[in-house]
Amino acid sequence: MTPTPLTASVAFAIAYAVGALPVAWLLVRHRRGIDLRDFGGTGAIDALRVAGPGTAVLAGVIELLKGGAVGLTALLVSGHAGWFTAAAVAGCVVGDAFPVGFRRGGRGLVALISGLVFSLPTAGLLCAIIAIPVAVLTRMRGGVYDLAVTIAVPLGLGLGTLDWRTLPPAAVIVAALVIRSRLRRAERARVALTERPGATIVDQPPTPRQES
Repeated sequence: MTPTPLTASVAFAIAYAVGALPVAWLLVRHRRGIDLRDFGGTGAIDALRVAGPGTAVLAGVIELLKGGAVGLTALLVSGHAGWFTAAAVAGCVVGDAFPVGFRRGGRGLVALISGLVFSLPTAGLLCAIIAIPVAVLTRMRGGVYDLAVTIAVPLGLGLGTLDWRTLPPAAVIVAALVIRSRLRRAERARVALTERPGATIVDQPPTPRQES
């Protein structure tokens, strides 16, 4: 495949669909016959609460492989074009953070790091060195986390590929990570106000939605 803006757009769209795939929901539905959406979310943490550690770990591993598969496939089909690969990884990150109409979005960071580590390891390592410690310390929320990913992603892709064409995909990735982080903060604040002081989504026990 010849890397062009058009083919990169197609790769972005395909990667978006892969990133939006509700892995944890599918596993819980298959193993337990439970709709994970009835318990608040559709991620690995929700799977842990509802279906146990085995299902949660499997969901987490598959989530890692999703990003890796997208990045490595894009690298190979484009003839090792870094900017094209970055565009595909951006699509996977956006799909994970903002899936259309089915599940609550993830944080996007797993898709980013796994996608880059499998395809552009230098860029992935640079991003991980800057972003992961801050993500752990801040629990992936707050202004410090937003600043860390804003620095880590363009710096990692720029230095890792030495190609300025990775900067537009980097901007898309940063926007997805920061917007998702702020939306999660807003949701946690809403829950704290409406349910009980100090509560968060993770603190809440799994309570199925009431049927209308």
